[in-house]
Amino acid sequence: MSIRMAIPLLALLASAPCFAKEVTVGQATLTLTTPDGQCELDPSQPGDARMLNITGGALTGVGNRLLAFYADCKQLAAWRTGKRPLLEDFSQYQTEIASVDSPAPPAPEDVIKQTCKTLRAEGEKLVSGLAPDLKTRIEEAVRGVKVNQTRFLGVVGEEPGVCYAALAQRIKAETGKDVTIVGLYASTFIKGKIVHYYLYSPYRSAQTVTALLARHKRNVAALLSANKKMAQRPRQNDAMSRLASRASTSR
Repeated sequence: MSIRMAIPLLALLASAPCFAKEVTVGQATLTLTTPDGQCELDPSQPGDARMLNITGGALTGVGNRLLAFYADCKQLAAWRTGKRPLLEDFSQYQTEIASVDSPAPPAPEDVIKQTCKTLRAEGEKLVSGLAPDLKTRIEEAVRGVKVNQTRFLGVVGEEPGVCYAALAQRIKAETGKDVTIVGLYASTFIKGKIVHYYLYSPYRSAQTVTALLARHKRNVAALLSANKKMAQRPRQNDAMSRLASRASTSR
């Protein structure tokens, strides 16, 4: 009987999902899923380490902590060998330093809803002189972005517990090449901790924002699902432990 019980127990353990990265924020352990087609920057790689240090330092200056940094796998490989001057498709996970040790809000969805409302109002003020329709507004806003400047484009989507906003940024490589990229970020709570999940891609037209939003909604869904499953695993492991204990006592 103990052998028969051990086989399904091992099968259950073997089938437990594996996730790309776990990070500790305060007292919470968050599971960060890897965006499709992207690879995490490796601090053992000199170029990656430099980028991580620069990005981490810049974020600390505005009160955020970098949790993870990913880039398109092919671009990253070429960038490491000097064949590519810039990483143009990349993503980041960030959290707010001031809230790392804060208790979880009683109603996280309400906090995100209010955050989205505030960002929407801020966005309307910033683009008040631009065209009323979103497509033309984005085109006009992006056209005016200067090198090393970031311009907020406003809220572009909202779901229960998640607010999506966009920004345009023009970056320049040391070689002189510059590119305008769109950053779309999702703000949400994971295990009581605020997480800002950024996805960047080169700007080609106003449709870039629409396509990026659809793609990032899938990324966020994977992130939320992964953490929901991880929260359930301790209960599953407790049940399996009790099952194993019964099997051993019935020998």
